[in-house]
Parts: sequence; C-alpha cells; structure tokens
Amino acid sequence: MNKSKYLIVLAMVCSLFGYAQTNNLTSSPYSLFGLGVESNSNTGRSSGLGKTGISLDASGGVNLYNPASFVTLKENEFVLDFGGSAELIDLSVGNLNEQSTTTTFTNISLGFNYNGKYGMGLTLKPATTVGYSLIGLQSNIEGSDEEFITNIEGSGGLNELRLDYGRKMNNNLNLGIKTSYLFGKITESESINTSDSYLNISEKNYYSGFQIGLGLQYKLLKKHNLGFTLDFPTVLKGSKDVTIGKYSNFAYAVLEQTTGEDIDDFYLPLKLGFGYSAYFKNLLLTADYNKKFWSATNQEDALGDYVDQNIFSLGASYTINPKSQKYFNRVNYRFGLNYNTGYLKVEDKNIDSYAASIGFGLPLGKRSLINISYSLEKKGTTESILIEEYINTLNINISLSDLWFQKPKYD
Repeated sequence: MNKSKYLIVLAMVCSLFGYAQTNNLTSSPYSLFGLGVESNSNTGRSSGLGKTGISLDASGGVNLYNPASFVTLKENEFVLDFGGSAELIDLSVGNLNEQSTTTTFTNISLGFNYNGKYGMGLTLKPATTVGYSLIGLQSNIEGSDEEFITNIEGSGGLNELRLDYGRKMNNNLNLGIKTSYLFGKITESESINTSDSYLNISEKNYYSGFQIGLGLQYKLLKKHNLGFTLDFPTVLKGSKDVTIGKYSNFAYAVLEQTTGEDIDDFYLPLKLGFGYSAYFKNLLLTADYNKKFWSATNQEDALGDYVDQNIFSLGASYTINPKSQKYFNRVNYRFGLNYNTGYLKVEDKNIDSYAASIGFGLPLGKRSLINISYSLEKKGTTESILIEEYINTLNINISLSDLWFQKPKYD
C-alpha cells in the first residue's frame, strides 16, 4: 500500500473519534468511497424479508425490487407509500469504539393499477448516502518542524426519481420497465489549520444521469413465482465547484474559485437479479440473488479496487389467518437474512456485510398497512487497518390504499 492510500485509511480510523453525523443520511466511514454507501431504502414488507422482492407482488405495499410488480396492485387501486428509518451505528477498530445515529426518509411513492391491465408508479428515494468526518489528521510542513492539522467532512449523496410501468401479458406473466433519473451533490470540506492561518477548501461534486431497467414475473403452478430483473449500465456525468479561502490576521480572502469544472464520469454497472417465492397456506418463502458487474466498469478508487458484487437474500413471512376478524390473527410476521459481498476490495479484503431482520405488517383499515422492521447488520472487519460496523436500523413504512376509477352504483 502506498503512502497516500495509507493516509486515507488512517484518516478513516481518526473519524471514529469525530462527532456523530446527525445531520447526514449516514455516518459510515465507508461512505468516503465512490458515491457513498448504497442506501438502505426499503418499502413495504421487503424491509423485514431480508431485502427480497424480485418475485413478490405488491400486496404488502409498493414493491420497488421489480417494476413488473406494479401490475399486481389490486384492480383500480391507488397507493401512497412512504416511510423513514433510523440508524444506530457502532464503529470499532481494535479496542476503540464510537457510536452515531442518523435518521432519514426511505421513499415516497405513488402507485396505481388501472382495470387490472397495467400498473404505474412514481418514486423519489435516496440512492446513495455520504456522511463522514476525518478529524485531527496531523502532518508536518515540508522543510520545517511546524505541524498542521487537517479536518475533512463529507455529506450528501444521490437521489433517484423513478417511473415504473408494469403490464399483465397473460394470467401467468407480467412484464415491467423502469426509468430512473439519478442526481445529487456530494460536498467535501477540508480545513487546514496552522499556528497563524486557517485554509478552507470546499468542493461540491454534482452527478446526474439516466438508467433503464426491465423486470419480469412469472407464476408457476399457482403457488410458485419466479422473477427476473435487468438494470442496464449507465454513465453519470459529473462537474464540480471549488472554493479555496484563507483566514489570516482576522481577515478572510478567497484565493481561488471555479464553477462547473468537468470531473471524471462515474459508471454504474450492469445488474442482474433472480427471485423465487412460494406460498404454503399462510406461509411465504422467498429468495433473491443479485449480481453487479463492477469490475467491468474499469473504475479506480484511491483506496481499493472495484470488484463484482453478489447479494444473497432469504425471507419468510407468516399470517395466522388473513381473513380473521381478530386483529392479531391478520398481522403478518416476517424474518430475513442477507449477505452482501460488497463492491470494494481493500488490502485484499472485501468490505462485505451480513444482516438479519424481523418485521411486522400491521393492518390499518381494510387495505392499508403499517410495515415495521428492525435489522442488525455487520459490515467490514477490524483486521488489518479496516473498520468494523454494527448497524441497527429501524424502518417504518406506511402504505395507504384506496380504490379509484370505479363507477358509482345505484339501486
């Protein structure tokens, strides 16, 4: 590992002892890489089912894992789906620990099904999140014994504005397409302090681009469902604004300022997803596999290498009696497991993660639901000079449903 890489990793370790990023959407030091960490945004029952959903319908609320699922909303159904999450992250390296908390919204979605022929949805949600602090990195001024201290803070991330369309081809086959507009700003502020001056470098990176995806769901022998998704690779164009200012002798002066400067494009990889689910009376079992071909993007990171990412997910849910008059008999109980190999390799080690989740679908009236889930995720490692995270996430999602497009009936 060269010197510059070592300093970046050392700075990550120093961030453990900075303050918690309560104003950001995450406080993970790993959000320093690329465009940040992948958002934990989940909707409906998927948040309690180990992030599965490729083969699932939309009975538990909007399902963003497969655009074909939008046609499985009830006939003439209109759904408003929104939610939020809270994270408690325990960071550790060696015998040192730090805790931080963040809160954010997970999504706001509108979906409807017209006469059972097609379904559509419009969603706004976080795609990636950034929130890190590199505090108190000490260095010597070249050619002297005088020290300077560097503090670096990052925030922001990408958002996704998404349009989904699903169509019923026959009684067994549904097809879907989605178009996403990805946009956002990542801000990094670096301050350099010496005994008699203060230098501040503010850099704002802007990214935007479109991505298209396809989805398929097939019903096999009534109780078995298959799903497939394909997200095409795309390029996010980037630009940056940079301001360099200096405080000296109680006065501030702008030393340099540039706007709209082109930066390297960021490449999102091809993604394939496969899903299977089966119903056994009131029990649902589901499994997903996703693969992202990051190595084909030929991108580089200052710290590690991009590698192909594999995600394995399992889920199960059970309802005592969905038609019962007793409320708790209609509650949906959920459990899930997830393993993610990650897409970065540092010091020949993948930044992978393991997660387990539980959840509940609480009926709210005839058609609406409150979805609550809790997950515990372990990410990274304390081996070498890396950081280990334990992420506790509480998701609350509300799915409000009503029937529209119906002609009034008169006796």
